[in-house]
Amino acid sequence: MVESSEDALYVTAIDITATITGEGKDRKVAWVPSFRVHDTSHVDPDPEVKAVVDELERQLAKELDIPIGSTAVELDSRSIAVRSQETAMGNLVADAQRAITSADVAIANGGGIRANRVYAPGTALTRRDILSELPFGNTIVLVELSGADLKEALENGVSLLEKHAGRFPQVSGMTVTVDAKAPVGARIAAVKIGDAPLDPARTYKVAANEYMLGGGDGYTVLAKGKVLIGKTDGTLLATAVGDYVVKLGTIKTGIEGRIAIK
Repeated sequence: MVESSEDALYVTAIDITATITGEGKDRKVAWVPSFRVHDTSHVDPDPEVKAVVDELERQLAKELDIPIGSTAVELDSRSIAVRSQETAMGNLVADAQRAITSADVAIANGGGIRANRVYAPGTALTRRDILSELPFGNTIVLVELSGADLKEALENGVSLLEKHAGRFPQVSGMTVTVDAKAPVGARIAAVKIGDAPLDPARTYKVAANEYMLGGGDGYTVLAKGKVLIGKTDGTLLATAVGDYVVKLGTIKTGIEGRIAIK
């Protein structure tokens, strides 16, 4: 298996040269791979395939290019932002998760937000925008976790802070203080749920997505909780966020200090 950047920006072809020597019990196979990385921006599309894609795109545009709301604040979904700091886009996704599940708190993995763009204040948002941001088809799940396990989930979220990993948490219903200089596993300096400090012994309802519940991005601790809404029961994340935008009409929640990194 080989991964080349993301979103098919690059495609890697692998040539394998195998050498076989000997027979029977003495038979040995040696192989050497050679990698060829293709930048897809320099590839001319096949005319027949492009014609089919263009027709499908025309049909989809009728359903997707319809405004569903607008934003009064800047929405930043650039990878470098959603994987390293609080963003208004991350707040929107996490808020939608919490609203639809009536959870105490919500965590959205920054790497699940994918369009890598900035929406200026006043921009009209369409269903295409939401699907571009949340393309994976994940559903929203709800689990009961102890405060101690919730803190462990947040520790995982900031464990690769320097590498801008996709596990970085965008949150709702809580404020988190991060000590970036502390050792991995001890970086969460403080957490408040609403206005109250996190209680390690208390049980909280935590909304996330099915990828995280399955241990994606290192969130294995979520599986320790009692599952209230499982992956086959929850609403599609993109649908929930789109409906939340429709309900809001205008997005007014910007960066609120939910995540403070020191």
